[in-house]
Amino acid sequence: MSKTIEKILIANRGEIACRIIDTCRRLGITTVAVYSEIDRDELFVKSADEAVCIGSSSASESYLQIEKIILAAYSTGAQAIHPGYGFLSENATFAKQIAEAGRRYSTYDLIFIGPRPESILAIGDKIEAKNLLSKNLPSVPVIPGYNGDDQSLEVMINEAKKIGFPILLKASAGGGGKGMRVVYEESKLLEEIELAKSESLRSFGSDRLLIEKYFDSVRHIEVQIFGDEYGNVYHCFERDCSVQRRYQKVIEETPSPSLDQDLRNQMFKVAIQIGKFLKYSGAGTVEFIVDEKEKRFYFLEMNTRLQVEHPITELVTGLDLVELQILVAQGYDLSRSVLPTIESKGHAIECRLYSEDPCNNFFPSTGKVRQWKQCEVPHVRYDTGVGTGSEISIYYDPLISKISAWAPTRKQALQKMTYALRNTVCLGLVTNQSFLKSVLHCTDFLSGEYNTKFIEKNFPQSFMKSWKQRDLPKNLIVVPFLWFWYLREKDRSTLHHIPAGWRYVKYKKPNDVYLLENGRVEELEYEFIGRAGERNYIYGTLICTIDGEQRSFELANGSKHTQQQEVFVHDYRSSEQYKFIRKNKLKAPSTSNEDDMSPYLAPMPCRILKLLVPSGSKITKNQPILTMESMKTEIRLYSRHDGVIKTLVKVGDVVEAGTLLVKIE
Repeated sequence: MSKTIEKILIANRGEIACRIIDTCRRLGITTVAVYSEIDRDELFVKSADEAVCIGSSSASESYLQIEKIILAAYSTGAQAIHPGYGFLSENATFAKQIAEAGRRYSTYDLIFIGPRPESILAIGDKIEAKNLLSKNLPSVPVIPGYNGDDQSLEVMINEAKKIGFPILLKASAGGGGKGMRVVYEESKLLEEIELAKSESLRSFGSDRLLIEKYFDSVRHIEVQIFGDEYGNVYHCFERDCSVQRRYQKVIEETPSPSLDQDLRNQMFKVAIQIGKFLKYSGAGTVEFIVDEKEKRFYFLEMNTRLQVEHPITELVTGLDLVELQILVAQGYDLSRSVLPTIESKGHAIECRLYSEDPCNNFFPSTGKVRQWKQCEVPHVRYDTGVGTGSEISIYYDPLISKISAWAPTRKQALQKMTYALRNTVCLGLVTNQSFLKSVLHCTDFLSGEYNTKFIEKNFPQSFMKSWKQRDLPKNLIVVPFLWFWYLREKDRSTLHHIPAGWRYVKYKKPNDVYLLENGRVEELEYEFIGRAGERNYIYGTLICTIDGEQRSFELANGSKHTQQQEVFVHDYRSSEQYKFIRKNKLKAPSTSNEDDMSPYLAPMPCRILKLLVPSGSKITKNQPILTMESMKTEIRLYSRHDGVIKTLVKVGDVVEAGTLLVKIE
């Protein structure tokens, strides 16, 4: 190897920053984290050897600040920068400025752990990629669409009409579902173009869009490739990423249960062909859509970075893809590695645990992780950037953890993943944990016969809203009552070191109480295994026996208000999270009939981006009122009736879910 890397700056945050730190630590490489003000106490900052604050909470003022990141590398003596995924990872300008930084600052050269800027520019931009492949590799099947430089609204609208609806608008510079919108009719096109451009500009610094023909029933398959500076390009097999919501992946697996070997080999061949044409160096992913009816595949895009779902490739191959990235950046010849003869063994599945509400259109949620507890079993892997006490804010992606499971067969991997989800504890937030378990038990998923419409077909919002109203398990109500009693005991001001029920003589039984249910007395025994954090922040395990049946629960107290007290309960049997509220004083129901229609409330914690109608103006039904954003998701609020608007928020305000935004009279 021609270069030596002893210290790496990680230009990212959260889970992927922790993931890179783990590999660097194993290799004996020092790490530097950069962080925004709101991330000061997060796990990745504490895990790194050094850390530098580079700006305020907004990504545009911190993680997207190229100059600040480069200066942080020089100030800490880092020789290389790893971009992770998202943010600047596919930004050719970032890669180029890193390569030229030594000359600009009259100091040593920095190494960008990723492909050359020319490769990112050529293939990382979706418009340039399609133009390039259509011209130079006509054998690569490309989705019909518009990839032109003219981005005027008039041209975009005309091109969409030529393609025919439905069409897909897609951010040229982006990934992860940001800046992507399906348009089914011409009347919605102008509005959706404006939203897609706005979202793309904020997420990736570019508002360029491309238009594609939208396929209704396809599989989403991607091929992991690796190249080096000697012209070697190898594939590391495929991943099936068809379970998606809002064009973001939720569950991935490898190998794909839908591909026959002939189609799989064709995709490998095309992926390597693209890599060799680009003289590609580092980790890359060539993504395809597969038309199930025709058994044909089309090139979708190429991501010039490490993918979020890379752990399942590592589980079936035994590779460390971050290590390979670092080796290639140092000039390593991949022909000397195991890649030329690598095999895929067994089956791996990854579930993305998000802080979001599946029953509310998968809108993100925010808050504090009151207790985080992983399932410790062989071949189950957690990639996370959170711990007990971590804060999930509105500023970044709502990913809590990636949970991956490996087994010799798909059926065994599904069983292991189900067990891991049942025994993962994440208290204090609304998450998609129960939804993930439901997907794994769905007949279409079990059969392997699913596509990108899987969630819409099997879990429509009408079903999800009714699914939320489930009955409380038998006897569960006693658990929060015991917990509140436990908290009161901890707050005793006298003899607080003596447990309740203490006796001078030895007593045969553990703590016990009697529960009256439906006129029948049941004996309850219990034991707390508590873990205290900061004052008023306590979590622990309750082992509870009712009529000879032993149960275990994880508990954590939530916010402590004057009027109410919260406790979160994880029930291992149902593997569900429940939130209980103890109210000290009941408020009388409101008799006000102000605004007989449902109020205009924020559907999630968010930031107000734009006010589209001045306060005091007359508006009509279905007129857009304002635009808000949470965790990179942009949403518009519409009027539900005619009237005069009174705006209660201003641009830049950060509001909680349920906040009244406007009144219309």
